[in-house]
Amino acid sequence: MSNEPIYDLAFSFAGEHRDYVEATKLECEQLGLKIFYDKDLSNEWWGNNYIREQRTGYGRQTRYFVPFISVEYFEKPIPRDEFEAAMWTDVERGGGYILPVVIGDVQIPEDRLPRHRHYLKAEDHSPAQLAQEMRRKVSGETHPPKNVADVVAGAMTLRMPKVVPQNFSKYQELEVVLQYLGQQFQQAIPQLHASGFIGTVRVSSERVVVRVERSGSAVYALDIYPGGISDGTLAFALDQHRAGGGGMHAFAEPFYDVEAGAPKLNITNFSLLGMNAGVGQKMSKEELFTAIWDRLIEQIERR
Repeated sequence: MSNEPIYDLAFSFAGEHRDYVEATKLECEQLGLKIFYDKDLSNEWWGNNYIREQRTGYGRQTRYFVPFISVEYFEKPIPRDEFEAAMWTDVERGGGYILPVVIGDVQIPEDRLPRHRHYLKAEDHSPAQLAQEMRRKVSGETHPPKNVADVVAGAMTLRMPKVVPQNFSKYQELEVVLQYLGQQFQQAIPQLHASGFIGTVRVSSERVVVRVERSGSAVYALDIYPGGISDGTLAFALDQHRAGGGGMHAFAEPFYDVEAGAPKLNITNFSLLGMNAGVGQKMSKEELFTAIWDRLIEQIERR
């Protein structure tokens, strides 16, 4: 397959601003730009894992990623997951892949969008004007936009209440976490080959199955799936491949951490992360994957 991008721009946004984004998309298409846009691909994604399809689109298939960043944007699991996928591509390309468009007064987390990252402001551009800016960028006719530091500084002058967003859904977050863990294992497991271990990872919308073998014998087996103590948790089961094996070794329940301003997981650990890891730990999905991976390495080192 060709490594050339299929699309000029990929649009990512919260549903509250679909009208503005869709009008911008139509203006872009009038200018001959090809846009990766979720509604256009609903038939192609029918029956597939749409989160995985979106990650593919917000990656190698596009020349630029355009997040329409609003107050709602980072509060929703799907736009947040799209942005994280784009950040990986931005790192791989050495920067310049993400073209932010800011909608309204937004307090943007520094780890999401550094102050040096330039942006365009939606209130200063009609959809037609924004489409012209995008055409210039794609064609190489650029001019410096404003700096996101002004928006961040303005938003930080007033204290905002620390509350759980009304549109936070632990069930949507559960799906994002499951797919994130599967994606991370798919990227990490092949690195074990250099040490003589063979790993396989199967990811579906309902389950992540991880197996690590050496000389034809399984040395680590982990199944991750929704369920367990309630339908709002992820269950982690070790050694499901063995006769009489199984049982639950940890549970993870999503919640919104108002102090961090981001979703996290409440971990009930029995032995997944080690017998002394504790119960009731609070982790981000990134921290959880790192803890599981470190434990996996410890276990196969003892084989």
